Amino acid sequence: MDLTDAARLIEANPDFRLLRRVPPTRDWPLRSASTETRRGVFVDTETTGLDQDNDEVIELALLPFEYERDTGVVVRVDEDAGLSAFRQPSFPIPVESAKIHGINDEIVKGQIIDPDRIKAIIEPAHIVIAHNAAFDRPMVEKHWPIFEDKHWACSVAEIDWKAEGLGSAKLDYLLWARGWFHEGHRALSDAEAALFLLTLPLPTSGKLGLSALLECARRQLWIVRAEDTAFEQRASLKGRGYRWDDGEGKRVKAWWLMTNNPQAELDWLSADIYGDDRHVTVLKAPATRRYSSRLWVG
Repeated sequence: MDLTDAARLIEANPDFRLLRRVPPTRDWPLRSASTETRRGVFVDTETTGLDQDNDEVIELALLPFEYERDTGVVVRVDEDAGLSAFRQPSFPIPVESAKIHGINDEIVKGQIIDPDRIKAIIEPAHIVIAHNAAFDRPMVEKHWPIFEDKHWACSVAEIDWKAEGLGSAKLDYLLWARGWFHEGHRALSDAEAALFLLTLPLPTSGKLGLSALLECARRQLWIVRAEDTAFEQRASLKGRGYRWDDGEGKRVKAWWLMTNNPQAELDWLSADIYGDDRHVTVLKAPATRRYSSRLWVG
């Protein structure tokens, strides 16, 4: 029995599930464009740690691609024009981080990433996408300001994975749920796998992942900041999707949420959190600042 017959046998049995490796980009079933196209770049990083103020990027992957503006169909992945490179940080890579991504001080020793090459990739892009842009965007912006002027989207936050019947937005889980796996925890591998995921139809709505992402990214979004909330309300706020901002000594601490319907949040806060009407700060969240450390600029 060859592998193809074995795969069919496994797939026919309800007691087993088959996982296939995410194929190299040259083997993706892409078609020629039939409508106007745009250029995107998928970005992923590996870092010295998770502290956005103090940790640094040590590996950067940029994967350019072209997509139909109206349909979200990916028609070309320009891997040859992309980037996968290491960068030596200003301090030793912590052992705990090296255990996760496998990058140590010897690998990055003397390595730099040419900012002109980054500019050549990012400058023509209409959109930059990351799987968890709230982490990747602040990390790359502090090293390479070219990222600050671009429209960003997030394949974690801007696809309603729960509505699609998926209980987690972690990349490996989303792939497993669709019957795929990849060798994770390296920047280029993660970028390729995340972009591949966006070429698949979503399990409930049937929309292409990239189409759903772009639909959300093109909306006007707002930041609602719930300040001066009772400690006992934290579970309700987290359950609704609010995140905590400690203010970093620059602003009032608050729970916050990005939404396209701020009035619904104001009504909910008034009824369920505060129990009265009060002023709640609402800020515009243009795509050029979403997920950035510059998010709180008025």
